[in-house]
Amino acid sequence: MATAVQAGELSTAPRPRANPVRGRRQRVRLNAGFAAMSLLTVVVAFLVLFPICMLLFGSFWTARPGFPGTLTLQNYIAAYTSLETYQVLVTTVLLMGGKTVLAVALATTLAWIVTRTDTPGRGLLEVLITLPFFIPGLLEAIGWIELLSPNAGTINVWLRSTLGLPSAFNIYSLGGMIWVLSLGSTSFIFLLVVNALRNMDASLEESARASGAGAVRTALTVTLPLMAPIILSAGLLSFIRAMDAFEVPVLLGLPAKVMVFSNRIYAAVEYDYPVNYGLATALGVSFVALMLVLIYFQNRLLRGRDYSVVTGKGYKPRVVRLGRFRYVTLAFCLLYFGIATLLPLSQVFIGSFLKVFGLPRADLFTFDNYLAILSDATLWRGLINTFIVCGAAAAVTVLLCALIAYTFTRTHFIGRRPLEILSWLPWAIPGIVAGLGMLWAYITLPVPLYGTLLLLVIVLLTTGLPLGSRVMSGSMVQFGRELEESSRVHGAGWLYTFTHILAPLLKPALAGAFLLVFVSFSRAVSTTILFVGPGTELLAVTLFSYSQAGKFAIVSALAIVLMLINVTALVIARRMGAFGDGAHL
Repeated sequence: MATAVQAGELSTAPRPRANPVRGRRQRVRLNAGFAAMSLLTVVVAFLVLFPICMLLFGSFWTARPGFPGTLTLQNYIAAYTSLETYQVLVTTVLLMGGKTVLAVALATTLAWIVTRTDTPGRGLLEVLITLPFFIPGLLEAIGWIELLSPNAGTINVWLRSTLGLPSAFNIYSLGGMIWVLSLGSTSFIFLLVVNALRNMDASLEESARASGAGAVRTALTVTLPLMAPIILSAGLLSFIRAMDAFEVPVLLGLPAKVMVFSNRIYAAVEYDYPVNYGLATALGVSFVALMLVLIYFQNRLLRGRDYSVVTGKGYKPRVVRLGRFRYVTLAFCLLYFGIATLLPLSQVFIGSFLKVFGLPRADLFTFDNYLAILSDATLWRGLINTFIVCGAAAAVTVLLCALIAYTFTRTHFIGRRPLEILSWLPWAIPGIVAGLGMLWAYITLPVPLYGTLLLLVIVLLTTGLPLGSRVMSGSMVQFGRELEESSRVHGAGWLYTFTHILAPLLKPALAGAFLLVFVSFSRAVSTTILFVGPGTELLAVTLFSYSQAGKFAIVSALAIVLMLINVTALVIARRMGAFGDGAHL
């Protein structure tokens, strides 16, 4: 009875009333957080979608950006009734396909040597093989021009002067473009394949060896089929990224009139008379469509399939004993490093101390090229502007991407998935096409942005969103949620939690990401070249312009300066953890 009474008393006792003030405060915090994330989504959508929409609009416009005109289909009619467009498409596929096949073959062989054989110094070889990935494409192109230019290239000069042979090599050709692009792509594919090959369950390989198969037969009939999906995916990704190549097609393709999408769009804006913005935008829209189709097929290839090569069973891959052939594989790896890295970089370094390009003689040694940099006002402006623009753009990019990463990794914001897609979308748009779209977008605004450093900051910010958001999300997922949840339990809002709890933990990652993004911006050419003019010069674009003008002695010295800046920033970024395991680049 007492128990019943007590229960009745409990059931009839008045419940504590909710504090209306506290409830309103929680709703205000929730609404403020939702509003801030919505505003973030709107800002990112504007940065990404506005240029794309204006590029599409420009492809139907009869006049130049910012000038009155009318809507028309003539741009597409002119583009697709011209035989040149189909020649450009075929040449683009041949270039990207040829370099991808060569790079996949080289990268897979190098990865197998490093992970599956007893080749001496495999740890060091793995580092050396990845180095070309960090060398700017502009620097690689300049190095190979100085080596294989038909008239003044060092190798051709040596063949003529020493052996009396005619010039055997011409870097200004489709073959030269495939050669240069494949060397850099090899290290990229190697990075994607080597860890998968190292972690692959070796039981089937060991069964094949136990059945009497040799090392080469096992690699071709067992290892290669098991790794085929990963290799195919890496090759397709490399093909897609190569579509964004700009410096090599312009510097090596334009002199020989070898046209692909990127250099044809650039030529339509810079060299055609009158300037053909209609053709450039029509080809640009087609280029983006082609990229999206390739990305779609890549996703279809990977979706819903089991590509597991790492199982739950313990195993230790068996190292193939090559005997005396291990020195052959060592020589092969060193040969790749020498050709892909040492040869072009050493040529650029030596060329920076020569009076005459292509003649490496002691009597032509000079420091005048470096002194010319000090006395060139354009280069000084380019250097100063590079630090100002790239520094400001990197700072804003990292802060914005930290908020983006926080939104789609730590919150349940309803728009976090669209925000993630928007931050990734610039990755699918080639640099010269993105630059063309932003030219159409910002030249039409009532605010006079064109010809200012601020516009360059906006351009770099937009193109840096994929890299910045991936680096920051990779760093953010490494931290548990306990401290944030404790902050929320005690009444703190999401902004206070982010600024006072998570941001201090992310300081090293923020600093490392800043340097990594700064390096990416400092070597950008294709996205900024349409916006650079007197007073707004950037070092990489100036280097590119001097290369087109044939000033290779000055270019070599300037390239060394730019490379030292990049290497220093990358080393510091590495020490700050920008390349940590969580950074999915």
